[in-house]
Order: sequence, then structure tokens, then C-alpha cells
Amino acid sequence: MINKFFLEKFYLSDRKESLLTIGKLVTNPHGKVDFQQLESDYNVLINVEKFQHLNSFLMDGHLTKQQVEYIRSSLEIGERVFININMHDYRGDSLYLFYPFPYLRGKYVEISTPLTYIEEGMRISTEYNLKMLGLTLLVGITLAFILEKGIDDLTSTNERLKEEIEKERELEKLRKEFIANVSHELKTPIAIIQGYAQGLHENIADESSKEFYTETIIEESKKMDFLVKELLLISKMESGQLKLNKDSFNIKELIDDISERLKVKYKGYSVKIIGGNVDVYGDEIYIGRVLQNLIENGFKYVYGHKVIEIYIKNEDKFCKIDIVNRVEDITQEEIKKIWVPFYREKKSRNKEGYGLGLAIVKGILQSHGTEFGAEVNKDKLKIWFQLPKKAFF
Repeated sequence: MINKFFLEKFYLSDRKESLLTIGKLVTNPHGKVDFQQLESDYNVLINVEKFQHLNSFLMDGHLTKQQVEYIRSSLEIGERVFININMHDYRGDSLYLFYPFPYLRGKYVEISTPLTYIEEGMRISTEYNLKMLGLTLLVGITLAFILEKGIDDLTSTNERLKEEIEKERELEKLRKEFIANVSHELKTPIAIIQGYAQGLHENIADESSKEFYTETIIEESKKMDFLVKELLLISKMESGQLKLNKDSFNIKELIDDISERLKVKYKGYSVKIIGGNVDVYGDEIYIGRVLQNLIENGFKYVYGHKVIEIYIKNEDKFCKIDIVNRVEDITQEEIKKIWVPFYREKKSRNKEGYGLGLAIVKGILQSHGTEFGAEVNKDKLKIWFQLPKKAFF
């Protein structure tokens, strides 16, 4: 009851204050605002829109005509409006703040944040309290028979509950970060496509510019298509739906083939392969994807001489593959994060890519049930994995 009537109201009140703070920062004509940083820090989406954009909420069935008119009239007289909207997608129920621009007529700031984490927090808190109540009753009964056993059981259960709650919190944090990153990565190409398509529609471009507009739209749509396919692949791997066609193949021949193809794209870079022919067991296509991502990763972030080394180690039951390249100022803490989707080391965030390559490597290798890892020693980064030399049944 306390959670329902007090804690939830406190959370909502706190979120509204945060949204108002963001609104003031964004509409301050004398301030410089980093939209991406604000979105990341406060777990929100920020858009600057024209009043006409309000009609999209009506057309999508998110708001009624009366609600849209109320928001529009409030913005026109400089009033801010909070409203809860069910977005009918992954965001679910979301809290929206429509914040008027004091110096730009016909425009407003739209700030939204999902409410699902509040509902999830309430659920976890309620379940936790109910479990604690049940455990307390159980301990009370148990103490009547054997005090020592009851205390041990309570301690053990509390520890498990703490671990479960921490896991839930970490999963929720990763989920929110993942959604925010996906939204951010898609926002730019969508905005470019919309802007250029609108320009073509309204004939604001001359003949010489139309080709540039269309080429840009095609290029940005290809980027979106690539990103969506990468996300679908990660989703398949995480849900255990990735189908593998395992068979024996020569790992050195596969490395040679991929290295030669990538050297055409990355001119001036080279691969030094140390080791002989070894037949391994796995899905050759997906292991090829692993090698391609690791070699490309090495090419992108190599420091100094543009050479990466690949060691093929023929061990007892397994073949171990080491991909080694020189790096600059990578810490052990950063190494732990390289498998996380969208993570890019700070000094490399201006490089091409979305930060999904190593997350895909991790998923494919986990689907194979094999061991892998990353190590840094001074200025050398080594990413390794192993494959069985034959099928084990």
C-alpha cells in the first residue's frame, strides 16, 4: 500500500522535476546543450518540433483530438503540459513534457521518458516485501521447532533475494541503455532521410542537387538496414534461436580467405598469420563472421604499424586462435566492456561502426559453447577463442 500510494507518486514527482530541468536547459538561449549527454544522463528522448507535429499523436491514435487541442492551446500561451501516453511499442507507457520555446514561435520541446521502469520497480519492491513477509512467518514457525535451522534458512534466502534483485537491476539498466543507444543510432539517419525526402517533395533542390539528395537517402537507408540486421542477429543469439550448421573445415584457409578480402577494403593494412593447417569443427559461415569482425576490429584500432598478428595454436583437443594488435591506452576496465553492444572505447568513438562487432562475436562463440576472452599486456591487445578439432558426442 505504501508503494502504491506514496512511493510511486514520489517517483513520478521526481521524474517531472527532472523533465522540467531539462526543458529549462534546452530553451535557455544563452546555454550550450549536449542533447545526447542529456538523453543518456536522464534516460529521456528530446526533440524540438513544430506545432504541426502534434497532429502525429492524433493520427497514430496516441491522443484524442481534445487532448491535442489542449496541448496546442497551452503551448501557444506559454504553458507547459505533462501527459502520460501509451506508445504501443517497446516504450510502453511514457511520461511526456511539452515545453514551449519562449523565443521561437510555433515550436516546442518534446521530452519523454518511459514509465515501465517505475512499474517494474514497484513490482520488484512489492514482490520483495511479500517474500520477506512470507519468510518472516516461516521463520516464526520454524523457530518454535528449531531456532538454528530457521536462522540459517533465512540468511540463505535473503542472500539469494539480494542477488536476484541486483541481477534484475543490472538487466533493467542494460535494457534501458540498449534502447537509448538504438534510438540514438537510428535518429540521425531517419532525420536525414526525412529532411532530404521533404526537400525533394517540395522541389527545393535544383537538378544538380537532386542526385546528391537521392544518393544520400539511399546511403542512409543502407546504414539503417545494416544496423537493423545486426540487431536482429544479436536478438537471435540472445534468445537461443541461432541455427548452426556445424561441420569440419580448415581454419587457416578460412583466415587466409577473409584476410585477403579485407585487405582490399583496408588498403595499407596487413595480416601476419603464424601457424599451420588445422581442421576444426563448427559453423564455417558464422566462424567466418567472427574472424571478419575481429580482423576489422584490429584494423580499425591498431596503433603504429598497420599489422595485426593471428596465431593458430594446435592444442590437444582444441585449436586456439589469437588475434593480436598494438593498442594505445586501453585499461583492464575497458577490456571488460568490449563485449557490450554499442560500447566503443573513448578515443575510438569517432571511428566508423556502431560498436556491435564484438557483441556479435560473443554471441556466435557462446552459441558454439566454446571459450573466448580478451587480454591486454602493455601495448598489446589479444582477443582469443578456441574451437574443437572434431565433433564430441
